[in-house]
Amino acid sequence: MTVQEIQQDRLTTEDLSPYEGTWVAVRDGKVVASALDARELRDRPDVHEDDLLVLVPTRGAGTFLL
Repeated sequence: MTVQEIQQDRLTTEDLSPYEGTWVAVRDGKVVASALDARELRDRPDVHEDDLLVLVPTRGAGTFLL
């Protein structure tokens, strides 16, 4: 999923390019926090349990299937 696809899916209308390569917590369409990994993000006190956590890909990131 690219930054543009995340924005087009209406997860958020914010510009996510400053967050490329990091995880963000999205609440009500707004980025409320960011961190380098999902665990660190989830452990932040300003992140709610029902916030959506999204990895913002870098421009050169491809799709990998495991």
